[in-house]
Amino acid sequence: MDLGLKDKSCLVLASSSGLGKAMATSLAREGARVTLFSHNEDKLRAAQADIEAKTGSKPNYFAGSVTDADDIIAAVRSARDFGGPVWALVNNSGGPKPGTFDAFDDAAWQGAYELCLLSYIRAIRAVLPDMRANGGGRILNSTSSSVKAVLDNLLLSNTFRMGVMGLSKTLSQELGKDNILVNVIAPGRIGTERIDQLDAVRAEKAGKTVEEIQKASFATIPLGRYGKPEEYGDLAAFLCAPSNTFITGQTVLVDGGMVKAF
Repeated sequence: MDLGLKDKSCLVLASSSGLGKAMATSLAREGARVTLFSHNEDKLRAAQADIEAKTGSKPNYFAGSVTDADDIIAAVRSARDFGGPVWALVNNSGGPKPGTFDAFDDAAWQGAYELCLLSYIRAIRAVLPDMRANGGGRILNSTSSSVKAVLDNLLLSNTFRMGVMGLSKTLSQELGKDNILVNVIAPGRIGTERIDQLDAVRAEKAGKTVEEIQKASFATIPLGRYGKPEEYGDLAAFLCAPSNTFITGQTVLVDGGMVKAF
């Protein structure tokens, strides 16, 4: 199926590794003109080379911070210069530090807000003129399965990821008249380097092997395994594509059935 993404300008935040890179890779494979955005230029350069090797399409990149308003504006400008007016924005960010309520002061709350919610707001604000001027576009906000079932010891993430859901649903109502579709994509346990690191930490704390920790995790997932990054990326590409003409305001979990909530 041709998704209609060839030569479409797509900006993906926090995309030098992990799920951000997976989404950028799937977009590039469809022929999109992808711009990567992250703070580590060495990792961006490596991601650029890897994506080109896998897809035959060499992405652009811009090094900056998703928490810096000026950097976000500059990243949108870079994407426009590389691929034309931005058609699809994929908002993504790392997670704030773990902990419970008593662990966090105002600075921690403010930092998490700027990372997980305000960065999305700023990026959306920056791309809307392009989308409106060109008759439409797609906004995809990557969050976490915690939007359906909160995760222990992740208060900051639980709070602001829910804010992204509220933002997305409201914008889907406001921007529909502009042919701008807004959706949320939420991962469960996907087999990235980050999950490998977390499993290693859990194994050390529990005095178990990583294989034992993974086996226990697999048992909580009806499909019996972690998701593949490309499975997440491919859904993102579809939701960002012109071929998605009638799905907006939705939150889609990619979790192998792990979350039992509706």
